[in-house]
Amino acid sequence: MPTKEELKAAVFSLNDMSAAGPDGFNGFHMEKKGPSINHLSFADDVIIFTSTSNFSLKMIMKTMQLYEHTSGQLINKEKSQCMIPLNTDPAIIEKVTSITGFKSTHGPITYLGCPLYIGGQRIIYFTSMVSKVISRIRGWQTKILSYGGRVILIKSVLQSLPIHLLSAITPTVTTLKQITRLMADFFWGWDKEKRKYHWASWKTLSYPVEEGGIGMKNIQDVCLALQYKQWWTFRSKKTLWGEFLKANYCQRAHPVINKWNTCQSLMWKHMVANKMNIEPHINWHINSGTCSFWWDDWMGIGPLANHNSYLPRLNNTTVSEYLENGELNMQKIRKDAPPQLVQQILSTDIIYKHNIPDQAC
Repeated sequence: MPTKEELKAAVFSLNDMSAAGPDGFNGFHMEKKGPSINHLSFADDVIIFTSTSNFSLKMIMKTMQLYEHTSGQLINKEKSQCMIPLNTDPAIIEKVTSITGFKSTHGPITYLGCPLYIGGQRIIYFTSMVSKVISRIRGWQTKILSYGGRVILIKSVLQSLPIHLLSAITPTVTTLKQITRLMADFFWGWDKEKRKYHWASWKTLSYPVEEGGIGMKNIQDVCLALQYKQWWTFRSKKTLWGEFLKANYCQRAHPVINKWNTCQSLMWKHMVANKMNIEPHINWHINSGTCSFWWDDWMGIGPLANHNSYLPRLNNTTVSEYLENGELNMQKIRKDAPPQLVQQILSTDIIYKHNIPDQAC
């Protein structure tokens, strides 16, 4: 094992102007201004992002060999794969597999229970989630269960199974309907290998007890709620995932006014589609003025852009650009702000906190 002094020397020898990792190693980034991602890891599941350069590939294998030598643990190459796009030059695929010794795949692969794939969604990518629901139901069908017992199993087990997946990825509509159908069939039961008649729709069963339902969860509603949470996390917290999205999609425009186009990801499409339902509930507490002067609601009356009739001049100016010595600059506010709101803006109480980002609430 390396000593404390050896670790210290290794850290201080890194080039502070390069991305994380050895100098010359090419990680992954979508935009030059965005974060360079070399790897993601959780427990013993690791994904390494790299270019196909000989140096980078050999550096990865050298690092793995060093890990094996130091830890005494061997990397299972049978379970390791290189995920390469389908349209990649066969010569490049051959080079990658020969240097790494790993098999190549076009996807999907599963990481932390979520399918990772290249291109559009396909129903087959989510069959493992459906299979989990089916396997649970098969284990219960041999038992004599009352309707009350089935309700408890559905609420506590079946409806909990997809939560992790839904929090990260929105499956296809067909997959969501299939899971709902399986839960409904289990609730109403079977008679001689035939489904019993469903006396009420799943939508009706999803209503609260006070409204005539039994409190089941509608999986489409759960999916929508988790999409809302993704936008809240993206806007309110500083994360690697959020910084990656901002660098890729929001360099030229604020997220609030950004639009989705066909070359962007499906997750971003869902987030953009839902943002206007969430933004009215996001207020900003000013600390150092890092939020947008025009597009973030930092006064409690909605974005100032909504009160300005001359939209072309609005930009990504932050509140800090209108602050001087921790207080709002009267001259700048009178020059740029909507005239009818000048006094209200100037009367806003700001407790300035240097270098502390503004907080969403």
